[in-house]
Amino acid sequence: MGTQIYTFQLAPDWKLINQLSLIDRFGGSWAAIERREGQTLKQLKSIATVRSIGASTRIEGSKMTDDEVEALIRNLEIAKLEERDQQEVAGYFEALDLISESFRDIEITEGNLKNLHNLLMKYSEKDAWHKGGYKQVSNEVEATNPDGSKYTIFKTTEPGLATEEAMRNLVEWYKTDTEAHPLVRAATFVYDFLSIHPFQDGNGRLSRLLATLLLLRQGYSWIEYVSFEQEIESRKSEYYRVLMNCQRQRPGEDIHDWVLFFLDCLSNIQGLLMKKLDTQNVATRMSPRERKIYQFIENHPGTKSGEMAEKLGIPLPTIKRLLSDMVASKLLQKHGTGAGTNYSIEEVVTVKKDLLMKFSNSERSREFFLKNDSSFIEIKKIILSPKFDWTNPDEWAAKLIQDGLYMLVTITTNKEAIFKQPYTLSGFNNPYLFQPVFTLSQPVRIPKSVTTDDLYEVHYPLKITVELLGSVEEYSFDVLVVYDEA
Repeated sequence: MGTQIYTFQLAPDWKLINQLSLIDRFGGSWAAIERREGQTLKQLKSIATVRSIGASTRIEGSKMTDDEVEALIRNLEIAKLEERDQQEVAGYFEALDLISESFRDIEITEGNLKNLHNLLMKYSEKDAWHKGGYKQVSNEVEATNPDGSKYTIFKTTEPGLATEEAMRNLVEWYKTDTEAHPLVRAATFVYDFLSIHPFQDGNGRLSRLLATLLLLRQGYSWIEYVSFEQEIESRKSEYYRVLMNCQRQRPGEDIHDWVLFFLDCLSNIQGLLMKKLDTQNVATRMSPRERKIYQFIENHPGTKSGEMAEKLGIPLPTIKRLLSDMVASKLLQKHGTGAGTNYSIEEVVTVKKDLLMKFSNSERSREFFLKNDSSFIEIKKIILSPKFDWTNPDEWAAKLIQDGLYMLVTITTNKEAIFKQPYTLSGFNNPYLFQPVFTLSQPVRIPKSVTTDDLYEVHYPLKITVELLGSVEEYSFDVLVVYDEA
């Protein structure tokens, strides 16, 4: 790989190269795993299919839960698809099923992309006028503010000849490029497809189906047994942020951050897949009742003992005894106390180190979601980039105070309780710093630094918003925040 791929800039660094190496190393051992875990993989594929359909349609606004998705696709032949969410789920299921069964025969051509779009929109009466054909009117990607107003996430290619030419060029490049790594080619194809947004609607869903198709055709068969879509759903805000940041530079943009995000998603779900295989093997050694409980909690994290007793038809005292044994064996995690006690699958916490939050006048906030009480964000360094010339440290220190810059951390629990904590940037400074780089002697660990642990035991997942605020309209600094995340 050079510094350019297709029409984009992509200078590989060690982080990107390492991700490619790790993903391919996993793929090298997958054939042996596939032979050994045949029956287990059938079960995982079934679970992954439901989660992929549910997640990908929810990203676009569907309200259907995985349980509702599973019930619908089990009874698809007799179901009356009256609601739009149901129509989208049914179309996604049939498109994903076709890819799974026939990916070797589905070459990357404009005709096949249009056929997949036609199948994806098959049941949607509202989309009958445009399914299987490129867009006829502009379709900028928008999001809705809490007050109901809309804002543009990114502009897309104009309809008509511009879209037709862009898609023709993209497909031709993908078919003829022989130099780029297959994973980088896949990430690039998906990125440009999303940027063009060639169809009137359904582009997000189709892009995720195409990611699976491209990976399967390149030999990454493990992708069928875990949900790429669910990973995107769990990182939705990051997904849109990375897309926006790259597309702001269009044309000829640097897509390094997007490719790295794409690879990081794949790396994460590889780890999740191996964990699922481990837990499936553990499940084979459980008693039938323990297995029932484990599988129920896996599909309903945060569930309580009373709910399990009712749904599984197992006496409550027996449920409580088995839960206690399974927690002691580290099969389950226990959260909360008393009536609020609930359970989730024991997870291996993966800590990502030395990540960056970038704040500027045009980008002043970041959102995160912490899934359980093992998750955290730990801010450990702040790097200021003054937008003015200075020679004496007192000059930037005084300007920082004048700007009144501070970070506001807001935590919103799943019960809609809200907690806020400000951190004044000048408060991290001291007289011995001659450069505007503050390494925190006591890192800000979220949520611990904001409030006490016990307050959150029954309120996960948490939505975390980190904002850069100040007493002036235009800041004199860009700010980089170095943090770890789990």
